[in-house]
Amino acid sequence: MVKRFAFYGSYETKVPVKQRYWKRRRDGIKQRYWKKTKSLKTATKSGRYEFHGTGRDLYKAVRKAHRVMPDGYVDVSAEKFLENPHRYGSEGSWIDKEMESG
Repeated sequence: MVKRFAFYGSYETKVPVKQRYWKRRRDGIKQRYWKKTKSLKTATKSGRYEFHGTGRDLYKAVRKAHRVMPDGYVDVSAEKFLENPHRYGSEGSWIDKEMESG
């Protein structure tokens, strides 16, 4: 039997700072570009995980989701999330979180 579990809220994470710079193209026109720098800043974001799978996999996925913050809305099976959690999110810490079972 497949079960579902939702985990959502707001969190703090480190994101790279972008820098704007001018570059002269080959045809002579100056154009603005953005590039990522090595410095990081703390940003407050919100996201949601929607897990589905067996009870044991859901339990393990929710424990892992306490440290890996979602990139927006993520609907994934718990088994695939456990194989590679950093594909679906990044490191951070929850400010406030809600859990919903269904």
